[in-house]
This record gives sequence, structure tokens and C-alpha cells, in this order.
Amino acid sequence: MSKRPPSLPTHAADMRMQMALRQIGFGGPAAPAPRAVAPQPPPQMSEDRLALKRRDWLLDVMEGQRALSPYASGLLTAEHLSGEDFLHNFYAPGRPVVIKGAMADWPALARWTPDYLTDAVGDAVIEYQGGRSGAGDYELAKDRHKRRGPFREFIALVRDGGNDAYLTAYNSAANGPALAPLQADLETIDAYLTRAPGMLWIGGEGAFTPLHFDLTNNLLAQVTGTKRVILIPPSQTPRLAHRTHVFSDVGDVTDAARLAVHPQARDVLRYEVLLTPGDLLFIPIGWWHQVRSESFSTMLTYTGFHWPNAGHEGYPAG
Repeated sequence: MSKRPPSLPTHAADMRMQMALRQIGFGGPAAPAPRAVAPQPPPQMSEDRLALKRRDWLLDVMEGQRALSPYASGLLTAEHLSGEDFLHNFYAPGRPVVIKGAMADWPALARWTPDYLTDAVGDAVIEYQGGRSGAGDYELAKDRHKRRGPFREFIALVRDGGNDAYLTAYNSAANGPALAPLQADLETIDAYLTRAPGMLWIGGEGAFTPLHFDLTNNLLAQVTGTKRVILIPPSQTPRLAHRTHVFSDVGDVTDAARLAVHPQARDVLRYEVLLTPGDLLFIPIGWWHQVRSESFSTMLTYTGFHWPNAGHEGYPAG
């Protein structure tokens, strides 16, 4: 007695039958074809991002036009520059310039050695920035780095160089009475400035202010020692990792380690100037700069120009 082939489960038999019928053209209603999906347009760029890209394009184009002329694109040096020429050629256009000759008669240029300063100010208590060497954010967290002590002890700290202690413009409001004896060694710069006092910087070799821009036009007056300043025009901002207030995350465009983290900053357009005693440097609002003392150095920053200097009032600080 022959055995019957084992029966297939009903659903398997049905599937075999459907396959056979399809092979001879009797497959029944065809399964609906997959519905075509319309191609999606690329995601739209946000309005804010598009506005930034257009701004960056415009800055690049304008910088390219300035590069056509060595006069338009260079960092100029002027001697005995009149107030009118300074206004029309540099202050109003927002263009840096090194000015020589305006401080030739200042007694401070010859007098302000560490010993002279110590004798003049003595043990008067002053405010300065301290504990900077172990902190990466000493400029952003200035209040945390405020220190107070006798001026004589401060000078002892900075004689041997380093970036740990620095008397900066940020300390000026607190130091007026203590540093008053030094005012007799200074003259005025009437062609460009009112009689508002300058803000004093005193530091040793290696004192460093990292890359930032200011919210006012500034005039730097180098009294003693030398400082190396690197200036970068506002057009380079997209390459400088500007995320926090007026500071760049790059910090130092001469530091290979920082440039490895921020390679887009390697090729920024920049100008370098060595300030020597008696030099003035005009830094327009918005120009990036970093400053390093190459010796014991004293310098003043002035913001009291004869012309409006209130850009900081509308700065979007968020």
C-alpha cells in the first residue's frame, strides 16, 4: 500500500499554487506598486545662518578690495600726525596707525624704571591681576584674579618676568590715589585726546593679553620697555572662534598648539608691530589684538578722544 505524500499546511499550499499561476500568467490582481516618493528639497538654511554667511561673504570681498592697494591694506606709521589728519584718515575710517613723536617730551620715558616707580609709589596698596599662570580664563574672570598689596611687593613680583602678576587697565579705577605721584611724569596728547587720565599697565617680560577686541577705540601709549602687538581686522572674525563676549577661543595666533585645535585661524590676515618707548598705537573698535611684553614694560591706554567713542553702549553681550 503506497503512502500518500505528506500534506502541506494550507498556507504553504496556497503559496505554491500562487507561484505556479504567476508563472503562466494567472497571478490574479497584482500587488500595488510601491508609491513613488517625491524627492525632498535640501533642508532650508535658517535665516540667521544665511545672514551670517552673507555677512562673511561681504567682509571677504571688502578685504579683497583693500588688498589691491598697499596703502589701503597696510599698517601705516606716521610722525607728528595732526588731529585733523588723524580724524579723517584713521579715527573715522576705523583704521589702525602707529604714531611716533607725540610723546617725545614725556619725563616718564626716561624715568620709569622699576626702582624709580618703587621709590615714587612705595608701599601704597594697589590692585592688580594675580594668579594668572594657572588659569586659562584669567581675562574672562578678571574679578576672580583681583589681588591687593603694597606696590613695592607687586614690583618685586614682576621684575623677573612671567604672566602671573600684571597691573592692567581693569585695575585703574581702584588705583588712582596710589598711583597719583606718577602723573607728574606724564604729558598730554591734546591733538587727539581730552585731559581724561589714561589707564596704566605694568608688567614683566612675558605678560600676555590674549586675543580679543575692545568695545571702544583705544590709543596705546608705550612708556618704557617693548610690547609686541598682533592686530587682526574684523573681517577675519569667522576664522577666530568668537563665542564668548569679546574673546577668541584661539587665544594666541602664534601658538602652534592652539592653531592645531583651531586650524581655520592659521591663515588669518594679521599685522604685527613692536611698540617701543614713545610709540602710540591706535586700535579701532572691533579690531582683534593680542599683546605680549618683551621686557619690563609700562604703558597707558586712552579712550577719551575728542570724538564720539560709545560703541560699547549697543553691544549685544548675550
